[in-house]
Amino acid sequence: APTFHGDTIYGQTEVLDKWESKSKDDRGVVYVETKGYKQDGTMVCIFRRKVMVPKTSYGEARGGEQPGRPELQEGM
Repeated sequence: APTFHGDTIYGQTEVLDKWESKSKDDRGVVYVETKGYKQDGTMVCIFRRKVMVPKTSYGEARGGEQPGRPELQEGM
């Protein structure tokens, strides 16, 4: 569906899978699907991607501080 100037676009992401990185032992890989919608609920795009994310050990190895990184929320 086309989008136009003034449309409100929002997205929804679902985690499809996750696994340990084969090349970096302090990271994992998360496979997600994101769907984009217009204000009327019409889907305008859908895509899947793999995201490499740090594990707890990554932060611990760097003193536990990661400025600018949002805090994890329980239940998310």
